[in-house]
Amino acid sequence: MTDAKPVSTPIDKSTKMVKAMSTSSKGEIEEMQEIPYQNVIGSLMYASIGTRPDITHVVNRASQFANNPGRQHWIAVKRILRYLKGTSSLKLKFTRSSDTSLKVFYDADLGSDEDDRSSYTRYLFALAGAAISWASRKQPTVALSTIESEYMALTETSEEVLWIRETLRKLGLFLTTVRSST
Repeated sequence: MTDAKPVSTPIDKSTKMVKAMSTSSKGEIEEMQEIPYQNVIGSLMYASIGTRPDITHVVNRASQFANNPGRQHWIAVKRILRYLKGTSSLKLKFTRSSDTSLKVFYDADLGSDEDDRSSYTRYLFALAGAAISWASRKQPTVALSTIESEYMALTETSEEVLWIRETLRKLGLFLTTVRSST
């Protein structure tokens, strides 16, 4: 991927990752065994957990096919690598600030996983303008409506707010406000 052409997004909006794209023929299985899909996914997970909230969701989706990836899954993973190449100068920036408000951004989608119709919860927490916590997780229950999916996302996000507030309190930092945005 050293000479790969950089891209501006980690996934193309027309890209779908579904189980039907997994390998099925003997030739495909042998071909995909030569590709380091699981190793690359592990490295991408490390980056997404520690420093790259912008790839968290797509890495989460791609990791679901680690046991039986297909060519299309591999193409999607290579696009993430191309995106990282094009955005390698981006970084999390922590600066001194008197603003002690916690900003919370969260969202949910309804049934975006085409294999089991599960929804995803995504959130990002920023303190003093810097991202301190983020996640993208499949919701444990299939939502029957958008409002139900949003409610599950709000519940999970609220749990994280309580944990962060308590952790910061123990560190001697008392939050002035918590502002949320969907």
